[in-house]
Amino acid sequence: MDGSNYTNQGEPAANYRLIDFVAEIQNFIFPLSRGELSGIRIQPNNFLGSPFKALHSRLVHLTWQAGQVANGDYQQRIDFMGDLSEAFNSMVVELAGKEKALKKKIEELERANSLIKHLEGILPICSHCKKIRLKEADPKEEKSWVAVEEYITKRTEARFSHSICPECMKTFYRDYCE
Repeated sequence: MDGSNYTNQGEPAANYRLIDFVAEIQNFIFPLSRGELSGIRIQPNNFLGSPFKALHSRLVHLTWQAGQVANGDYQQRIDFMGDLSEAFNSMVVELAGKEKALKKKIEELERANSLIKHLEGILPICSHCKKIRLKEADPKEEKSWVAVEEYITKRTEARFSHSICPECMKTFYRDYCE
C-alpha cells in the first residue's frame, strides 16, 4: 500500500473525510433551520449532504414563489413539500379569491361614488310641486322639469312606493279622517 489513504496515526483518510462531511452538514443545517438561505453551501463531493442541498434548493424556490404571490401572481403552486404544499396552494387560491372579491367591491363602490357625486350639489326644485329641473335645461319649458321620484330613480338604484302622510291626509282627504 502506498500510504496515501492513511493518516500519520495509521487511520484511514476516509474517516476524516466523513467527519469533515458531517461538520460541513452541521454548518449548513443550523443556518438553514433559522431560515438563512443565502451564503450557505455544501461541497459537491459531500454525498451525505444531498438531501439538505435538495431541501435548500426547494426552500430558495419556495421563497421566490412566495415573492411572486406577494406581487399578485396567483398561478404559483408547489407540489414537492407535502403538508406545506397543501397549505401554500390553499393560501394562494384564497388570496386570489379575496383579491377578486375585493376588486368587485371596489368597482361597486366606485359606481356608487359616481352616483353620489351625480346627486351632489344644488338641485333646482319647484317649491310647490317638488319637480326637479334637469341640468342646463330651460326653466321655462315644461319638459325641463321631472318628478323627484323619476329624477332619483334614473340616477340611483332607489325605488319609490307612495303613501300619504298624516298632514296631507287631513288637507286632501278630510272626509276620511273624521
